[in-house]
Amino acid sequence: MQSPLTVPPALLVTGGAGLVGSRVTRLLLEQGARVVVADDLSAGGPERLTSIEETACLRHVDVSAPGAFQDLLQREGPFDTIIHLAARVGVRRVLSDPEGCRREHLDASSGLIGALAACDRVPRVISASTSEVYCESSQPLHEQSPVRATEGVGRWAYAASKRAVELALDEASSRDGWPVAPLHLRLFNVVGPDQDADSGMVLPTFVRCALMDEALPVHGSGEQVRTLGHVQDVAGDIVRLALGRELPVGPLNLGGDLRCTVLELATRVAQLAGRDLSCLQHVDPTRTLDPHFEEVQHRVPDLTRARGLGLAAHHCNLDEVIGECMQWAEQETIHTCASPAS
Repeated sequence: MQSPLTVPPALLVTGGAGLVGSRVTRLLLEQGARVVVADDLSAGGPERLTSIEETACLRHVDVSAPGAFQDLLQREGPFDTIIHLAARVGVRRVLSDPEGCRREHLDASSGLIGALAACDRVPRVISASTSEVYCESSQPLHEQSPVRATEGVGRWAYAASKRAVELALDEASSRDGWPVAPLHLRLFNVVGPDQDADSGMVLPTFVRCALMDEALPVHGSGEQVRTLGHVQDVAGDIVRLALGRELPVGPLNLGGDLRCTVLELATRVAQLAGRDLSCLQHVDPTRTLDPHFEEVQHRVPDLTRARGLGLAAHHCNLDEVIGECMQWAEQETIHTCASPAS
């Protein structure tokens, strides 16, 4: 007697052409899943999904637009799981329009909640939050650490809106009786090849400046502590969660264990690029970014919960991550220079 055919899991990945989303999409397809990608391509390009556009069913859509989620679920569903990664990322993009950032995040979550209310079978929801929801602390941050208010403005509009989305999804889950409460991924400094320097991300900024023979801009003293996680490791964790039989709920820290100060990171980038350390330039972010800019001094995750779920295992050290980013940036520069002028 033959076994019944197994129906592959169906997933919607918003922001699936982004740095994390594109890796998540590829890994899901490798596992035989049916994947629909929704992305407005504002922070990611279709080239990240080269060779899998048809397999992944790429839909060019802004999920914060009215009716976008409802249309996706009606036309492309049903889905077993929604991985909501779409967001405005990068401090420069946020500071260019903080309230626009807030509206995008809140409108998208409102559209998602409304679309799920009309579903006969509500899919599981995995939503990307951020480590920025946590208040400043000199200690490792665990899921019960104090969090910021939802009223933050300017530089904190991103964190405030992400926290507001967490609360809105939790309220909808309780009110509407979702079979499984949402999972909020509080991501810590995800890095890797193909990350956008223009958005203000620290590692790609240092790499680009080092390769272009420019000064590496270190905010203040550079003693701010960061903990980096390789994008492939983080994407792998998200896929394991999405395809797992039981989905954990509530907040979950995800990231790496590559801890360093910003100055140490800049120093290592310069050294690996063969630059003299005189290229490190200490700058005042209230002059270069925003007069009211506030720097996070210490961001280290407590990954106890993730490790208890079999996650947060990492495959490379800091030099290897920097090396991968440099190699990608060099190849991208060569490709750009070789392209014919338009």
